[in-house]
Amino acid sequence: MNKIYPVTIGVLFAAVAVLFYLQFKQPGNLAVPKKNHANPKDSGAAATSRLAYIDLDSIKEKYTYFKLRQKELEREKQGIENTIESEVKKLENDRVNFLKRGQSITQQEAEKFQIEYQTRYQALSEKREQLLNQHLSNQSKALDEIQKKINDYLEEYNKTAGYQFIFSTGEGNLTVYYKDTTLNITAEVIEGLNERYKQEQ
Repeated sequence: MNKIYPVTIGVLFAAVAVLFYLQFKQPGNLAVPKKNHANPKDSGAAATSRLAYIDLDSIKEKYTYFKLRQKELEREKQGIENTIESEVKKLENDRVNFLKRGQSITQQEAEKFQIEYQTRYQALSEKREQLLNQHLSNQSKALDEIQKKINDYLEEYNKTAGYQFIFSTGEGNLTVYYKDTTLNITAEVIEGLNERYKQEQ
């Protein structure tokens, strides 16, 4: 997630930039087929577009539900670390107590303890990884849930606000949360790109 996230955001930003360029460029210069749209909103749409944005950093700081879920996730992660730390201490105490026997430890006992110690340590490492993976999954689900709440609210909010695009900003992030589907030029862009590709072959 962490490695893919910046790449995904970069690709999304580039895609949005291309769509804006194609939307606002003079029609005579476009290498995209012209379409006759039935919806009257398409006439002069670029000149009347209403844009808005939301700041995600402010939402993180001031949205109560977001802060609540963030604290829950922090407690969950701390609980995982506390559990593993406690079991590591127990494992190390068992090792120290075994070594205290000193010369009375036989070769067979030493080999058996070493195998048991390594087995327990490996199992503990796997348990930690499993718990952290579950935590990351819970974190991802929480973020999806928060984004859905934002999406649902903005959809309702925009019934009276009348924006055609609502973006988000924050930490270099740019995301389209709401879009007027009558301004969707994706099909025309794809057709133009395919036509240009044919010409280049």
